[in-house]
Amino acid sequence: MPLADFEEWVTPSLELRAGGRTYTVRPPSVEAGQQLIASAIRGEINLGMIPGVTKVPDEVQRVLDTITPGQHPALGDVYEQMRADGLDKVTIDRAAYYAVFYWTRGKAHADDLARQLWTPRATDVEFDDVDDAHPKD
Repeated sequence: MPLADFEEWVTPSLELRAGGRTYTVRPPSVEAGQQLIASAIRGEINLGMIPGVTKVPDEVQRVLDTITPGQHPALGDVYEQMRADGLDKVTIDRAAYYAVFYWTRGKAHADDLARQLWTPRATDVEFDDVDDAHPKD
């Protein structure tokens, strides 16, 4: 019987580095697909990326309500691994947010969004560094 080697076309895992460890997130299951799309829609609404939409539609919320508490469809088993490793909530939330957009919109979009959301920004002006910032006596 001929063998069709499908390995080169299999969706690769996502590797996330956090807390000094590398986590390997397997591609989401078919069942998690709807939950991921709903999560991406909610994220886009919360970020103001969908003009005129400020509330998650009921049909999207119904899908979100199927997510089991304590789990995340974008991270799979890695969600619990991160918690067990003692990573803080913000880091885990950011990893989950990144993974949602990675799986639904692609790496470039997830990378751009992560840079926009979490890259530290310098303050616009340090008043002590500006001569005219204080009135002259």
